[in-house]
Amino acid sequence: MRRLAWAGILLLLIPALAWTVWWWWAASAVERGALDWMEARRAEGALVEHQGLRVEGFPFALRATVEAPHLAMRGMEWRGVRLVAEAPAWDYRRIALTLPGEQRASVAQAGLVPLELLSRGGGTGHALLTGAGQPLELQLGFTDLMAQPEAAPTAIAALGVTVRQPAEPPATHKETGLSLALTATGITLPEGLPDAVAGPLGRSIPKLEAAARIQGRPPRIEPPSLSAWSRDGGTVELDRLALDWGPAAAALNGTLALDEALQPQGALSAELRGADKLLAAVEPQLPRNQVTLARTVVAMLSRPGADGTPVIQAPVTLQNGALFLGPLKLMPLPRFSW
Repeated sequence: MRRLAWAGILLLLIPALAWTVWWWWAASAVERGALDWMEARRAEGALVEHQGLRVEGFPFALRATVEAPHLAMRGMEWRGVRLVAEAPAWDYRRIALTLPGEQRASVAQAGLVPLELLSRGGGTGHALLTGAGQPLELQLGFTDLMAQPEAAPTAIAALGVTVRQPAEPPATHKETGLSLALTATGITLPEGLPDAVAGPLGRSIPKLEAAARIQGRPPRIEPPSLSAWSRDGGTVELDRLALDWGPAAAALNGTLALDEALQPQGALSAELRGADKLLAAVEPQLPRNQVTLARTVVAMLSRPGADGTPVIQAPVTLQNGALFLGPLKLMPLPRFSW
């Protein structure tokens, strides 16, 4: 009986010991993978900093915590209080993400107004990997945001971002290399908005949506890579860009690309509701002859919608450094300095 008892104990201890060894091996692999990723980004010229990395969760989870993460590369920067990535120990491919505390991101490109986002409510999300550890999907959601918090505070109740890529890079520009989707809700524009805009449209934007696909192998944000991608026929398929703003609404879809100077060009289709309100908002920015032409174009293209509201369906083009609605030049486009 004593031998049987010892045999039973051993039968229990061996799997427990094996699981313990495996967990520590997996935890070490997670830590090593995170550090290798940081070093790879640094080799590409990025700034990657943190104030501590630890892996916990024994025995049933693998939980990696990064304190005060800071990433900056190619005019983009992100700082957070903490990043926590957790997965069941038996399925590391599905990772739950938590970003507690304030998160601050900024984008600064030459020729463009810098964009800064501050999320006071933090964020959550998930990542999905292949068996080999290749990212397939990243989904993040943030609450209680402020855009341009110091310059022109614009409140955003919630922001959701989803990025997906195939397990294998696309072989041609006809295949999707990366898809992106963004939804922002509860946008309240700053109080200092000009009366010419706030009067016709108001300060509240209930919803903004964007969905796009990068065709071909996604390029790096640098001239040689962008130029090669463009020459190979790479495009961005804009599946949807929609905005509801007071009495006006706009929805666009079409194809965007880069010209020889790596400046945006594209052919889109637009549906506009409340075009007269939109026109009233942009009139102060247009020369008087453009205002007259704009009113004529709006009157010619408007048709009654199902609810009786005037609707415009017209082509939108980006060419020669300007944005056109039909024959009407709406505005010059900023020049990108990659």
